[in-house]
Amino acid sequence: MISFDDFDAWGEAVSGASLRLVCDAVEVPHWSLGILDLGGVVLQMATEGGGNLCYGVNTHAGPLLFVPLSHAAGHVVNGVRLDEESLFAIPQGADFSIHVRHRAHAWCSIALPDGTDVTACGAGGSARIASPGAALPKLRGLVGSIFSALEGTPAGTRAHRLAGLELASAARACLPAVAPVRRRLGRPQVDRKTIIRRSMAVIEEAATLPTAAELARESGVTGRTLIRAFQETFGTPPKRYLLLHELHRIRRVLVAGTPADVTVADVLVRNGIWEFGRFAGRYRQRFGESPSETLRRARA
Repeated sequence: MISFDDFDAWGEAVSGASLRLVCDAVEVPHWSLGILDLGGVVLQMATEGGGNLCYGVNTHAGPLLFVPLSHAAGHVVNGVRLDEESLFAIPQGADFSIHVRHRAHAWCSIALPDGTDVTACGAGGSARIASPGAALPKLRGLVGSIFSALEGTPAGTRAHRLAGLELASAARACLPAVAPVRRRLGRPQVDRKTIIRRSMAVIEEAATLPTAAELARESGVTGRTLIRAFQETFGTPPKRYLLLHELHRIRRVLVAGTPADVTVADVLVRNGIWEFGRFAGRYRQRFGESPSETLRRARA
């Protein structure tokens, strides 16, 4: 397992998906990640030191299974809460959202080979899956055993391939049943996913971060509908999501380094921020240091 003391550095190392990540409060300033290539099956195991608001797309050649290893009920996927008997299935190319609020947690993902069919579980999209019987506890136990045995060993061995076959078989055993999802009357789930997908595209393409009102307008919905979509998907309203996103975006710029004659104020102004003192206070509260301290460390 590789250890990180920075959320963004950890996020860049996560494999198998194109992700937009925002850290939602830090409980313990420590993140870790381990990846095992098991000959066609890729097992990823992670711990996070705080909450996480995640939107992404599965870029692996086959489907992904996301399995909480702690605080299962704290994980909300596509606006639906998981529990100890459920996991999250994400077909190849499908988009998804996962959020955990305010607390440290652990999870694993299993990237299955191309051709593994999980579409029946979610009508072609990512979906919460209720696993039959003791299938999911067995899968969690197997994940731990494989990591304990093979972490740090050279990849490509017969042991890796056999472990991959066993893991794929255990994962498939978790797939048959789909949990019923309680949908809110008058607003199909697909509408919420479309709103979030549009919103992420607007945020990604904007030169400066939009306001919540601008985001609603560009996404083609009312402010109230946008709030509801973000609340169900990320557990937080769009205004707070945008605030967290802005903090992380500025931090990435500062950590990446800037020319010696560029100041923090220059970076903030270029990103549409003029209330330097207020921003610096929020930044310190989130990351435990001022923007200027981040920039000095990056240049050291």
